[in-house]
Amino acid sequence: MIKRSIIYILLLFVTCATAQVSSGAEIYNSFTSRNFMKFNRFLTVPTFSALRENKTSLNAIVRNSFVEFEDSPKLYMLSYSGKMRENVGAGLAIYQQEIGVFKDFGALANYAHRIQLNDNLDLTFGFNVLYSRRSADGLKVNSQQPDPAIGNFQDIPIVNWQPAVTLSFGKFDVGVFFENLLDFNLKENNLATSFSEKTISGHLMYSYEFTYAGGIFEGADLRVLGLARKPGQGDFGYGGNVIFDLPKVGWLKAGYDKQYGISAGAGVNLSDKLSIGFSYEKGDFAATNEVGLIYNFGEKSFSRRVPKRRAGSVSVRLPERKPKKNYRNNDLNNLSEEIQGAYDSINKLNKKVDEILRILKNQPPKVVQNQPEETQDEVVDNAVVEESEEKDTSLRRRKNTPWRESTITRSGSGGTAYYVAANQFKSKENVEAYIKEKKRKFDKEGIEAKYVFDPLTEHYYVYFDRFAKKDDADEMTEEFKQKKLFDGGDDDPLELKGKTTYKEAVYVMKITLGGSGESYQEPKPQTPARILSMKKVGNLEEGYYIQVGAFGSVANADRFVDELRNDDIDAGYFIHPNTGLRHVYILKTTNRSEAVKLYENNLNGSYYDRKSIVNIK
Repeated sequence: MIKRSIIYILLLFVTCATAQVSSGAEIYNSFTSRNFMKFNRFLTVPTFSALRENKTSLNAIVRNSFVEFEDSPKLYMLSYSGKMRENVGAGLAIYQQEIGVFKDFGALANYAHRIQLNDNLDLTFGFNVLYSRRSADGLKVNSQQPDPAIGNFQDIPIVNWQPAVTLSFGKFDVGVFFENLLDFNLKENNLATSFSEKTISGHLMYSYEFTYAGGIFEGADLRVLGLARKPGQGDFGYGGNVIFDLPKVGWLKAGYDKQYGISAGAGVNLSDKLSIGFSYEKGDFAATNEVGLIYNFGEKSFSRRVPKRRAGSVSVRLPERKPKKNYRNNDLNNLSEEIQGAYDSINKLNKKVDEILRILKNQPPKVVQNQPEETQDEVVDNAVVEESEEKDTSLRRRKNTPWRESTITRSGSGGTAYYVAANQFKSKENVEAYIKEKKRKFDKEGIEAKYVFDPLTEHYYVYFDRFAKKDDADEMTEEFKQKKLFDGGDDDPLELKGKTTYKEAVYVMKITLGGSGESYQEPKPQTPARILSMKKVGNLEEGYYIQVGAFGSVANADRFVDELRNDDIDAGYFIHPNTGLRHVYILKTTNRSEAVKLYENNLNGSYYDRKSIVNIK
């Protein structure tokens, strides 16, 4: 229903705007339609600042048009753009454009907001607000006779509102852009162009990310953009651009525009922060070149803030403790304390032994004392990961792939358990659909929902936890009630009240699954996506890693990586310089959204075991 409503809104928006479109030359923003640099895409389409972007950058651009001629048009621009929040992009640019004896000075502000309709569909609204002031420079007039039109020319201040909307599905982005919908002349208090002269353009972009590539292609992505423009009653125009981004090296771009001709460009990443780009355009009339200097502030990571639930004061009365039993023999009274002390000592001793064995086996990097700081840094950097070390094949590789199993087999635990249940269903399909529907709300409250089949009632029960003792299950049920999670109304975030045949929404259910020799299956538990931060040390590469294990043994790490690779999973590991542990990962990317998405869909259904997201920065 949401998809159909959105499509109707888009069709109405396009139809109304198309009825207003006619001819007219673009005067105050001629630089926007030809721009497709890597870091300031909001100049092309306002919504692009919030689409497939997680970097913030500062750009300085100089463009020389028609370089074969004297006093050719020039453009100078300084812009700042990028992601401000998880679903919000923004940009700001100031520019000066010289066209003959005229000079345009202005500023442009951008804002874009992305709305997630479902897992595969996004809708983004955005706009640019452009202020431009045109003036005439009489000193540039090369004529013996003064020109009254130039001599009496008055400055023209223009404010232009340029809205756009983009619909994103999968790897495609499609939308419309109104380049001069409201261009208001502040001096004459009227529109600079009539509605019959408005310009409308459509855009279609395809993006492809090389997720599992290595070497210089690691983190690379390819973007293809197609543009179509109708300037009022003027001729229909079109163009296209393609850019191939290699984060480790730079980027390449090429394009064609019906009005301006063919173009090509390249960029080089001088460092992680600084880049330089060059673009050359050749049309029927003359050539144009553009040089850009870009400072990259890096990627931004975002975390959703969940509002805290308001709750009244709750008084909890704890049961009284039973008096400690005294034995006739006084030596036995402190026996439990002595046993606990001995147990703690054994644990400490085991930890020390494990640490010594790990150090002897892995030999993590050492920092030489009493040396200059620069020397110490070099020692740490050179001892991070030994890629050339010989692989340990002493352990036999397994042929089975347990990580691909979406369910886990559990024993009957003596036949009986007490389940904190929330709902019941007759069919397996209904209970799975219910858990899937409520997953987002369960995750928001930090609750993991599972289901179990009761052979006695022949029903499937949705439950949050199970206990061997009924008192423990009753205690958890009381905690739910005290938190007011299931009271209904505004304080019923999971909407469970009234959706069960039992008196209370959360209740204790006694289920017998059989003897200890019998077993049953349930979905493997997976916690909501949480990103753990790890400080960058030595030569560890920054990015987002989906980690599936950490090993102190070389043999265990190599065996696990080989088993995953034999199952067509591009696995690897990095060695932490301080701990010496080998962290095995199944995905490495610089895109936070990609890491979260692949975590939630279990690497496209290929890895259901426990995993976590680690951000090295």
